[in-house]
Amino acid sequence: MDGIELRHIIHQNPELSFEEHETQKVLKSAIEDLGSKAYPVAKTGLIVPIANDKDEPYVLLRSDMDALPIKEQTEWEYASKNGYMHACGHDVHMAVMYETLKSILKEKVKGNFIFVFQPAEESGGGAAHVIEEIKNLYKIKCAIAEHVTDEYEFGTLACRPGILFASATEINLTFKGKAAHIAFYKNGIDAIMTGTDFLTQFYKVNFESKVLAGFGKVFGGNARNIVADTFELQGTIRSESLEKTQNVIDKISEMAGKSCDKIGATFSLRKGSVYPQVRVDEKMFQSFEKTISKSDFKLDLCDMKYTGEDFGFFSLEYPSLMFWAGTFTGKNKAGLHNPLFLPDDKIIEPLAKFISFYVKNLLGLK
Repeated sequence: MDGIELRHIIHQNPELSFEEHETQKVLKSAIEDLGSKAYPVAKTGLIVPIANDKDEPYVLLRSDMDALPIKEQTEWEYASKNGYMHACGHDVHMAVMYETLKSILKEKVKGNFIFVFQPAEESGGGAAHVIEEIKNLYKIKCAIAEHVTDEYEFGTLACRPGILFASATEINLTFKGKAAHIAFYKNGIDAIMTGTDFLTQFYKVNFESKVLAGFGKVFGGNARNIVADTFELQGTIRSESLEKTQNVIDKISEMAGKSCDKIGATFSLRKGSVYPQVRVDEKMFQSFEKTISKSDFKLDLCDMKYTGEDFGFFSLEYPSLMFWAGTFTGKNKAGLHNPLFLPDDKIIEPLAKFISFYVKNLLGLK
């Protein structure tokens, strides 16, 4: 099986976080047909260790596996059949890493490698689960991953040393009041009024540099003629570090407390998923830059992106490099998490060849 055929199968049958059972089976079968062993990890993921030297640490190459609850609108002949969609390109990531695995096996590249097909990147922090399971079993030298995007043209690889992707933290801020019939309004404590007072303060705040914070979903109350006893705001914080994120959370708590004091309500603040920032190792970036100069690709030295990525867990644990791989070919520019996002099959083989080339350069191999 080649990477394109694998991509077609997976794209038609996308699965959500920690539900990647069929994806796992398809990958396992394809990988074991190559003569390698694939072992379950983090429930629905796979690891493929290739050990050529028992004394050497492993180069980790990661691909994510999960899809999104989005109904595909591409009308592609291999479009999703089940109402979910690989709208973030994880089907391409799997195909690229499968082709990279094939290349390393075929060329008998010296060194130890562990390919990680990781579940639950979109939600659930699957990377953290993988690391917990493998950290005492394999000594990891470094970690590598790519992410496709039609923000850049095909042939462009975007990266930067330092923070590439911001940390991403979900927050749920809930105000608690007291219900009462609207005819007896003064007997209640209006949670919606409390939340509105908070939002008035919140939107006046200028947070420190490289910080984005906002609320995208709000709901509360039980009936149109009852004073709302609850009002919940759901939002996200993106920043260059979890320390900066905590500063924002502290500020939000301070403002929420002031609003509650005015009206007599209370509040609670709960974190959802927390993804750390993705840090690109300086030495790995230098090797990446040299590899690009010897390839048909070109480098875009990009700014930090406010995209969340759970590869950040790997970059906290090991020297790491992640990069954007441009997919735009002059048509179908839609953006990630869009029902029309559809990278062309033709990008798979060149990206796999580049990653193999980069790995060899990184290890000082010819």
